[in-house]
Amino acid sequence: MKVIYVDDEIALLNNFKMTIDGLNLVEELSLFRKSEEALKWAQDNTVDVAFLDIHMPGINGIELAKRLKDIDINIRIVFVTAYEQYALEAFGVDAIGYLLKPYFKEDVVKELEKASYISARPKKKIVIQTMPDLLVTVDGTPLHLGHTKQEELFALLVDRGAVGITGGEAVACLWPDKAVGDSVYWVTMSRLKDKLKEAGIDNIIGTDGKTKYLRTDQVDCDLYRILSGKKDSIADYHGSYLKRYSWSEERNGQLAELKNQWEMDAGSHK
Repeated sequence: MKVIYVDDEIALLNNFKMTIDGLNLVEELSLFRKSEEALKWAQDNTVDVAFLDIHMPGINGIELAKRLKDIDINIRIVFVTAYEQYALEAFGVDAIGYLLKPYFKEDVVKELEKASYISARPKKKIVIQTMPDLLVTVDGTPLHLGHTKQEELFALLVDRGAVGITGGEAVACLWPDKAVGDSVYWVTMSRLKDKLKEAGIDNIIGTDGKTKYLRTDQVDCDLYRILSGKKDSIADYHGSYLKRYSWSEERNGQLAELKNQWEMDAGSHK
């Protein structure tokens, strides 16, 4: 794999270079002291894995990760930090992991092996239909999500998209009339992820602190096509969206407004 390491301290760059010396997993290593230099490199060169120090002057590691992902969504990010509290924030930009300083060779190998595994997983075509109801297919085969609450939780994740949901928000939507705690949500989420893992698509759910979100760039969804303004998709909306779920009413109203606006614009051009 082609790896970059970005850190503003020369000693730490040299230490990383010595740490991975001789590893067969690394085909090429490039070291950078400035985020801007790493971004320029990534524009013109393949980067498989980026090890990024979080606490850097100027463009910090988290912002750098976001910009690298804008260049190539497939770059795997590993954060390197001396501050454990950064770990949860790190996963907000789809990092595959983090190294806590001081790290050891086996820690680096673990992250590289994880990156290699992720890159080796075959990409699947995931199609999500929300109108009039939820239908998910993986490579053309319908995905059965099991228990109704697991399916509803997935529908809620689809509805919230990249914004995501917290446990409390999910409980309020899925169990509005029952006094249940977050533990019920976490059990349901765990079982849902097990179902997605069986289908080889568990990576479509991301984590940002206490928020779970859907990686919208990895799916083809009728809702997202409408929200992005695709006219043929707006034309296909006929007033029914995730009809089984009461919490979908707000989104359904938004879609109705978009459809009305589209019809008005279409009429004004006749």
